[in-house]
Amino acid sequence: MSLVIIAILGIGLLQAYKAFSGYDPMKLDSQSLQNLLSSGSAEQALNSLLSLNPRQQTGEISQGDPGSLSYMGKISNAPVLFKFAVLADSHKDTLSLERALNQVRDAGVRFVIIMGDLSDVGTLAELESTKRVLDASGLTYYAAAGDHDLWDSRDKESDAPKNFTQVFGKTYQSFSYEGVRFILIYNSDNYLGLDGVQLAWVEDELNRSLAENPKKIFAFAPTPLFHPSSDHVMGKVTPKLTSQAEHLMTTFKKSGVDLVFSSDTHFYSKFIEPKNNLDMITVGAVTSEKNPQAPRFAMVEILEDGNFNVVETEIK
Repeated sequence: MSLVIIAILGIGLLQAYKAFSGYDPMKLDSQSLQNLLSSGSAEQALNSLLSLNPRQQTGEISQGDPGSLSYMGKISNAPVLFKFAVLADSHKDTLSLERALNQVRDAGVRFVIIMGDLSDVGTLAELESTKRVLDASGLTYYAAAGDHDLWDSRDKESDAPKNFTQVFGKTYQSFSYEGVRFILIYNSDNYLGLDGVQLAWVEDELNRSLAENPKKIFAFAPTPLFHPSSDHVMGKVTPKLTSQAEHLMTTFKKSGVDLVFSSDTHFYSKFIEPKNNLDMITVGAVTSEKNPQAPRFAMVEILEDGNFNVVETEIK
């Protein structure tokens, strides 16, 4: 009888974990499982589901970042050239967002990239509330739209990004900083994907980046183009967009993109897309609600020798 109870409990936990995080732990391949477990995140997520206090995680982290949980990047002793932070999925939790912004400002970041779902349903009031917190931080930031940020406009039969563009401006953009190229795409429309204008822009930007011979190229796609175990990916709602996601990944790899950042899963993970051997990461969520992990973000260190570190950092 006890074995039956344990089995039922185990199945229930797996189903709750899948529903809560979007991950199906039974679909993880060996490499993905190793990556997930090595980050310390899986145990923390399970502890959260069990309503336990997660113990302090340890791992290979950058010196001077005691709040960091995991790290990716080549081992290098080179000095840090500059830092930037990647935040996502704050929804309406402006308190956690404010704490994260205070934390990254104290760490000396040059700018912040906000990767979508800055609201619950995309109303002007929600988006403006988030913008007030961002503006008050005094930090330079670049915002991308998530699928939640489109809901209210679409429900009112307007262009999906109407509210977002009214508050934050562009839905996609690019810039360079200290020889590093940043390309933020708008792929959060689960029904339409990228239009022809943006697709041409992406290719033009990548060609221009190659001509400039940057130290690194980072791409930011709020909705993951691929994930080894989560169904929160481009093409889930509209299957034909899967081919567009595959085209983007192939284009990114051919153009020398070093890392693709995504969000929406509410879960930190790092993995390699197998077809193109493309490095990818999901950054976790800022919100404390509907989150299998404690709120977190990614801190990125660009080193003087051209290498970089991505440090998973919990919000304090």
